[in-house]
Amino acid sequence: MGQKRDNAIILLVDPPEADKINQDLKTAFGPERAAHVNSDLLAAAYKLAKNFGEAILILSYAKTSRHPDLTWLDPEDPGFLEVKSHSYEDRLQDAFRLAFFTGAKKAVLINHLSPELKAEWIGQAFDAVSDKAVALGANQDGSFYLIGLTQQNLRVFETPGFSHGKSAEALAERAKKQKLAVTATPETYSVTGEESLLKWMESKETLPPLFQAPQAASAGEQKKHPRRRDRHHENQAQPPETPAV
Repeated sequence: MGQKRDNAIILLVDPPEADKINQDLKTAFGPERAAHVNSDLLAAAYKLAKNFGEAILILSYAKTSRHPDLTWLDPEDPGFLEVKSHSYEDRLQDAFRLAFFTGAKKAVLINHLSPELKAEWIGQAFDAVSDKAVALGANQDGSFYLIGLTQQNLRVFETPGFSHGKSAEALAERAKKQKLAVTATPETYSVTGEESLLKWMESKETLPPLFQAPQAASAGEQKKHPRRRDRHHENQAQPPETPAV
């Protein structure tokens, strides 16, 4: 890959407030629990992007009076691109435009709802992107978790509606119609409900505080109930309080 300044990673960030969270997450988990799940997923995606050494990081953030900065995500307050339009598609395009305006030659957007995303895949995306090629990562449900473009290829976003339904397939078709090659990064999954949440939980060696079982549970109780079932039950019965910021 080229110099760090030539590459940009884009991450869209929402505050840890129930009314600001993706509607699909709220439908799956309820408003309060969805806010916690979303925050943990965001923290993991932010850590991945921040530690990727070959790109600058652009954060698009919809600040609120309760959370006017990103110290809740990073005590060092990384700064952000302030959201002007709360439409997902407009935010995405604004972030890409800023990336190119500040000098990036390639930009890759990642979606925090796909927790198995790896730094290696981001690197593959940057390597694949050119004025004649885009990079695209699909989830098992047909949505996209990653897209990489150059400024010339922003035209794949020109027509609204690219983020709905099987968005990965729709974007791939748009790119091909414009005679662009499409390089696919490995397929993964998006956290959209209990099954995919448990899949992510069980893949982690150390669970975030949201998912840890109460220490008061005895060893005997843990033997009576499988670990997977315990986590599911406790998460539903005892959602944690929103952390103070």
